[in-house]
Amino acid sequence: MELTDQYNFSIFRPRNKHGRKNRNVILTMLAIWVLAVFGFQLLLRVTEKPTPEPALADFDKTWPLFLSGSSNDEKNALLLKSLILVAGKTIVKPDDLRTLKGAVTTVTFSMMPDSVAEGIKRMTTDASEMRAQLASLRGEQYILLSNQVKGIYSNISGILEGYTGIRKGSLESVILAHSLSSETPVPDNISFSNLPGIMKLYLTHNRSELTDTVFLGFPFHYFYTAVFLLVLFVGLCIAYNILIEWRLKKEGVTE
Repeated sequence: MELTDQYNFSIFRPRNKHGRKNRNVILTMLAIWVLAVFGFQLLLRVTEKPTPEPALADFDKTWPLFLSGSSNDEKNALLLKSLILVAGKTIVKPDDLRTLKGAVTTVTFSMMPDSVAEGIKRMTTDASEMRAQLASLRGEQYILLSNQVKGIYSNISGILEGYTGIRKGSLESVILAHSLSSETPVPDNISFSNLPGIMKLYLTHNRSELTDTVFLGFPFHYFYTAVFLLVLFVGLCIAYNILIEWRLKKEGVTE
C-alpha cells in the first residue's frame, strides 16, 4: 500500500539522507544569496567615505569674501552657481531652502545696480501674486495667467544674464529666477549662520571605489545590485535543480 506522506519534505526535520542533503543544498544557496546581498552593503559601508562636491570648495572659498565685502563679480558668480546647485535639489528641506533662496537673492542683487534690482523685485512680486491666483483658475484663464508668469520669469532671466553670466534658458537660469525674493536679507553672520552647514550637508556624499568604478558602462554598485544579483539568483535556481537531479539519479530515486 502506497504511503500518503512518502513525498513529504520538511526543511527543519528531514526524514532521510536525501532530505538532509536537500536541506543542506537549500541552506547553502540561501547563505550564498544572503552573503551576496547584505555582504556587499556592509562592504560599501566599510569602504565609503564622505566626499565633497567641487561646488562646496567654491562656496567655502567665496562666501567669507562676500561677507567681508572683499569679493568681486567673478567670485560672486562662482558663489552664486554653488548656491543654485543646492537650491535646485529636490531633497532640500523647506527651512534650508528659505535660507538658500535668501542667500541667492542677496548675492544676485549685489551684482547689479540698485535701480535694476528694484525692477526685478517688482517683477518677482508680480509673478508671486499671479502664481497665488493660479490655484483658483481653470481652463483658458489658467493657461493665460500661467503664460504671463512664464513670461515674467523669462524677462527676469534675460536681465540677470547680463550681470550673473548665467545663460537665459538654461536650467540654472530657471532656478535662479524662481529663487529670487522681493525682500533682500541682510548678509551677516546672524542671518546666514547656518548656511555653511546647509551647503556641507547637501554637497557631501559618501563614496567609495565600489561606487566610482565603472564596469561594462555602469557604476559598479549599480551593475552589482541591478544585474549581477539577478543573474546570481537565476544561477542558484538552475544549480539547485541540477544538483537535485544528480542526487536523485545517484540515489536511484524516481518520481
